[in-house]
Amino acid sequence: MVIRVIEAVARIGKQRIGEHAQSGCEDILYYIVENPNLNGGYNHALVVTLEEKDGDFSYRGVELEELKDYRRYLYKGKKGNATDATPTCKIAKDIEKTFEKKFLRWFDGIDSSDLSGEERATLKNIKNVLFSNKDKIFKELQEKRSHLKQRENCIITLGFVKDGDLKYLADYPAFRNVLLKNSCDRFFRKYGGESRGTDALCSVCKEQKDEVYAYAIPWPFHTFDKPGFIAGGFRQSDAWKNTPVCLNCAINLDAGKKYIEESLDFSFYGFRYLLIPKLIIGDDYQEILDILSGMKKELKMSRKTRNRITDDEDEILDMVKDQKDFFSNSLMFYKKDNSAYRILLHIDGILPSRLRRLFEAKERVEGAFGIYNEMVLSEDKGRLIFDFGVLRRFFPRESGNVTHDKMFLEIVNRIFVGRYVDRHLLISFMMKRIRDDFVHGRSTLMNTLNGFMLLHYLKELNLLKDLEVDRMSGIVLKREELEALPLDKRVERFFEANREFFDSDAKKATFLEGVLVQKLLNIQWMEKNAKPFYTKLHGLKMNEALIKRLLPEIQNKLEEYEKNYYRELEAIIAEHFVLSGRGWKETDDELSFYFVLGMNLHELFRVDKEKEKTEETA
Repeated sequence: MVIRVIEAVARIGKQRIGEHAQSGCEDILYYIVENPNLNGGYNHALVVTLEEKDGDFSYRGVELEELKDYRRYLYKGKKGNATDATPTCKIAKDIEKTFEKKFLRWFDGIDSSDLSGEERATLKNIKNVLFSNKDKIFKELQEKRSHLKQRENCIITLGFVKDGDLKYLADYPAFRNVLLKNSCDRFFRKYGGESRGTDALCSVCKEQKDEVYAYAIPWPFHTFDKPGFIAGGFRQSDAWKNTPVCLNCAINLDAGKKYIEESLDFSFYGFRYLLIPKLIIGDDYQEILDILSGMKKELKMSRKTRNRITDDEDEILDMVKDQKDFFSNSLMFYKKDNSAYRILLHIDGILPSRLRRLFEAKERVEGAFGIYNEMVLSEDKGRLIFDFGVLRRFFPRESGNVTHDKMFLEIVNRIFVGRYVDRHLLISFMMKRIRDDFVHGRSTLMNTLNGFMLLHYLKELNLLKDLEVDRMSGIVLKREELEALPLDKRVERFFEANREFFDSDAKKATFLEGVLVQKLLNIQWMEKNAKPFYTKLHGLKMNEALIKRLLPEIQNKLEEYEKNYYRELEAIIAEHFVLSGRGWKETDDELSFYFVLGMNLHELFRVDKEKEKTEETA
């Protein structure tokens, strides 16, 4: 599975580089060279200029120029005190230190570079000119640097005037080859040693190659930092046997990785994921790259109106879903901790048609929940819209010093690939959040309705095990229709519209008792500006015995207030109690959820509008 993803990345990279560039290095270098001004902090270049005539060099001076085409400078930085891949380097705080330790010191490594005799001779000539004019160059660098403002940064690089034209490092094969070779070192040098094989099969292109490398696979699908992770002999030098990759494929992988990280990197509720497309039919990646590029342009024009299932405004999944199934997608969730890169979850093989199902389920659920936006919620309370944030609210990053990241991602995985989700586990986590609201005096409305919506979404995808989905129901409640019905028919209609979740008399009785108890609490609030019956609800830790015991107590309280308008509702509840028998099969968390759901949907079951107007809570 992973190797297919790696192959897809290599083919994307190859497409980006261009097949005609495989024999040359210009286009390959385009993917290696870094932009020193990527973050806008280095807008200028100090160009140490030499005059070239008949192969000889002489010092000419220092030019200060605005940094425009960064590729001409061949910049590729290295961490720490190491010199960069070429003499081009960023000036840190101390210009002298940068000049000495980065720019000039780079030429000390010429002898150890794998260069031709002519190239090495050229670089030595340049080195001699620079070192013999070292003090003069430094003074001119300081003088030119003083023309910039205090906050402006710049790079030091090398230029050549030949026949009156200014040329840069990119114009000289010796520097291009050095950059290419220096950049390739990381494919086989790591942990203080080397690992490369000869005359071996490349695991990506499946061709026999003179040389293959150990560390060219992008992203840490596996590691080599422990002996047991290395195939054959536990020797670090044999690490290449795990995933041998030839130079061409290594560079293609690098280019593919760069494209994906720059263009297909999205946020997801505290995580980030890479979307990696993979062809199923055909081998022309240009078509898919053109499609993705078109999506990014379209997104810029319609960002605010896009339909999303994540929290990223740049999400393109709703556009991917409209494509045919000639490619699939991998979603690679990752996390960066300083320099460490960790893959948290890899979801593979997501077809556009699967994404279409996820979005269609979202639309159906939001349509069915429109009545709650209309009758129960208001603009200030929020609206019910489904995205994966609904799931995240029950599996937050941290809650009570416990992180739920792993469980959240596991459920996300199951939803994307279409595997069952444990309904009881979900309800258990929902009730933790709702009980916390309840005991701290916060409204339970949004968490309860979002929990109910999540269950409906999973039902639409047929991901709740042991839940019989009736494809023929599809009833969408309408306010006008519901309000025109007498109470018993209204209750019946509600249960019919949610039949999969109200498949027992115990659930129906519990739900309706929740409706009734909320009406009592509203009356208490109006009478006493307090809700003393709250304590009878045991912090929403409901069970069969408590639910059965509560009904007469609620009735007695309503009679005491002489405001028992709900005898018809009580009769319906009592009837379901009788039919439910003893020894309910529902868990306590389930009963608690149905009870609090009834409390929050009491608005749907008004018995007399005129009387209840006086019972509204503040």
